[in-house]
Amino acid sequence: MKETLTVSQELVDRLAGGFRDAQVLLAATRLGVFDALEQGGQSADELAGQLDADPRGMRILCDALVGLGILERKDEQYRNGVPAKECLLSTSAHSKTAQMHHMARLYAKWGFLYDTVKTGSPVTDETIDPQLSPGRAAFARAMADSARVSADLTASSLDLANVGKMLDIGGGPGVFAIEFARRNPELEVTILDDEETLSVARQNIENAGLVGRIRTRPGNAFSDDLGSGYDFIFISNVIHIFSAAENADLVRRCAEALAPGGRLGIKDFFVDPQRSGPSWALLFAVNMLVNTERGDCYSRPEIISWFDAAGLRFREEIVITERSQLLVAER
Repeated sequence: MKETLTVSQELVDRLAGGFRDAQVLLAATRLGVFDALEQGGQSADELAGQLDADPRGMRILCDALVGLGILERKDEQYRNGVPAKECLLSTSAHSKTAQMHHMARLYAKWGFLYDTVKTGSPVTDETIDPQLSPGRAAFARAMADSARVSADLTASSLDLANVGKMLDIGGGPGVFAIEFARRNPELEVTILDDEETLSVARQNIENAGLVGRIRTRPGNAFSDDLGSGYDFIFISNVIHIFSAAENADLVRRCAEALAPGGRLGIKDFFVDPQRSGPSWALLFAVNMLVNTERGDCYSRPEIISWFDAAGLRFREEIVITERSQLLVAER
C-alpha cells in the first residue's frame, strides 16, 4: 500500500523547507545574475567568469532558478524569464532589486530568531555579514520598491480633496507623498524622517517634478516639534517599530498638531484582537522582534484606543490591500 503524507506532514515540510526557494532567489540577486543576463543568454561558465563565482556553483544555482520559473535555459544558455525581466533587473520599471537585498539582510537576521526569543534582544547589524548592512539610504530604496503599488492604491482610496497642508511622518523615500501630491494639485506635503533617508526622498521628489510642493524635514516625531495646523497627518508602516506606549504618545502629539477637523491616518499591518491571525501580520511581528527593541504588530481596537485617549474620533477604516489597512480619525 502506497503511503502518502498527511495534511499536517505536508504543512510542516512546506514550512520547514521554505528557506530553499528564498535563498536561491536572494543569492542570485546578490551575485548580480539577473543584471548579467540582461543583454542576452550566457552559459554557467560565462556567468561564473563575469561574476567571479565558481562554475559548478553557478550552474547549480541557475538550474534551480530555471526550476523555480525565474530563468529559462536553451541548450547551455541561461536567459532571464518573465519574472526576472519584470522584477529582478535593476533597470526594470517594477524592479524589486533593492527590496531583495533588504530581504537578504532580514534572512540573515532571522537566522538568529532562536537567540532573540531567548534573550528578548534584537539582532544587531554587527552580528551579520557587513555587506548586508549598507545603511539607511539603501533601506529607503528597498521600501520604495515595496511601497509603489500600495502608495498608488492608498492615494486612489483616500479623499484628500479639501486637504491643503499635510505631514507625512516617517515618509521614507517619499513614494506616498508623491502619489498624494500627483492626485491633489493643491496639496503641500512635508515629509519628516532622518537625513540619510530624506536624501533618497529628495531625489524621488525631483524626478517626479514636485520639488515645490513636497518638502523634507529631518527630525524625530517623538521628540521634535511637529508644527501645527495640518489638515492631514499620515503615518504608514511606522507604528510596528515602536511600543504601544510610544505609539499612543505619538498619536497624542499628532492630535495636537492637527487643525480643527483635521484627520490622522495610520496605515499598517493589523492583527486581530485575539492575535490569532492573519498569519502575515503575526509573522511581521516576528520580524519586529528580530529587528527592533520594542516593535510589534497591533490590533484595530488598540489603535482606536490611542485615538480615543488623544481626543480623536475614529472615522473609518480603508482596506488598501489584503495585508494593509488604513485607520482614519478626526480631531
